[in-house]
Amino acid sequence: MVLKLISIGIVVLLFYGLSQRFKPRIHIPVMLSAFVLDVSLVLYIELTRDATGQAMGWSHLPGIMKIHIFLSTMTVVMYLVQIVSGFIRFRKGGMPYHKHTGILFMIFRLGNLITSFLIETSR
Repeated sequence: MVLKLISIGIVVLLFYGLSQRFKPRIHIPVMLSAFVLDVSLVLYIELTRDATGQAMGWSHLPGIMKIHIFLSTMTVVMYLVQIVSGFIRFRKGGMPYHKHTGILFMIFRLGNLITSFLIETSR
């Protein structure tokens, strides 16, 4: 349950960062902090639960777990897209897709959080 509370805290931090998107001096450090916390959480889960090893038995996983793994993977991919596009936007301006990919990122991250609760109840 502690990991879920941390995950909720990270999502709250992401929404705060999103609300500050017109204030780069706040938005950028908050979003980068959320990224560092989220990656740290993923590493902790991997090291303590062998998440990758469990995912390798893909055909034996319940459907909700497969959805969760997909959402988790896409969240990490979208973090990278957001960091790169945000850096370019900050340095050079433009980069209109940063907003659109940000929406996608938030959908994946929220889906990740929701499915983490559904997995717990299906065990």
